[in-house]
Amino acid sequence: MTGPFGRFWRRLHIGRNPLARTSDRIEAALLCTVVLGLLIAVPLALFTGSRTYENQLAVAEQQQTSRHQVTATLIDDAPTPVPATEGAFSTSGSSGVRAEWTYNGGEPKTGLVAAEPGTPAGTTIPVWLNEAGDPAPAPITSTDAATTGVLAGVFAWLVTGLVLIGAYWLTRLVLDRRRAARWEDEWATLGDRWARY
Repeated sequence: MTGPFGRFWRRLHIGRNPLARTSDRIEAALLCTVVLGLLIAVPLALFTGSRTYENQLAVAEQQQTSRHQVTATLIDDAPTPVPATEGAFSTSGSSGVRAEWTYNGGEPKTGLVAAEPGTPAGTTIPVWLNEAGDPAPAPITSTDAATTGVLAGVFAWLVTGLVLIGAYWLTRLVLDRRRAARWEDEWATLGDRWARY
């Protein structure tokens, strides 16, 4: 078995090699633990992603029942983009503009809503309102909930992997230093023996 996979297998499976040192066996055992940990982390990541998805779905359902969309009319012009530097414009995408809308069966209400820069007064735009009739972000969709769940699962697996691999490399660094120190001692002892002859 050759190539990276072959090297990995030899590092993982030392067997009864008489040349293997105790530190080599510790390193192999730790590497087995890392591989096992990464495999065990898969169902845990799936569980984390699934729970996050369920929680986000519950939030989405709650938001969809407590928020509704109305049409707001801008009272003021939305600020136009201003040149940030020569030839370039600073556009923030949307800005807060005073607008008016009806709430709770016709009660007029005013407040700041997000509007594209340069939108003139009198323009109507859709606005999401919370139960108090104030502007609120659009409710989370089932797609948003699914995306958040997937990201949470992937993130959980990556964090587990980073911790395991970090612990492996840290231990390997300590073992490499010990091995190098022992080699130095052995070479020094061997050099003393040769100097006698």
